[in-house]
Amino acid sequence: MYFSRIITTLGLLALAQACTPGHYACGNQDGAPGPDGSVQVCNSSGDWVFSAQCNGAGCCYDNGAGNAYCKC
Repeated sequence: MYFSRIITTLGLLALAQACTPGHYACGNQDGAPGPDGSVQVCNSSGDWVFSAQCNGAGCCYDNGAGNAYCKC
């Protein structure tokens, strides 16, 4: 029972901080929600929010260091 509580607590903590504040990602990639080709930014609460819509699904690029941008 104790072990189950620990696992449940850890799972809830993982859900509480879904992203690193200040990081950007392309929509529908790397755990970020949103439509393909969108740019999402992680707010101070750790939630992804819409930032911009690129010209097409293949126009959003993510350099893997928390930066995403439109290139089309």
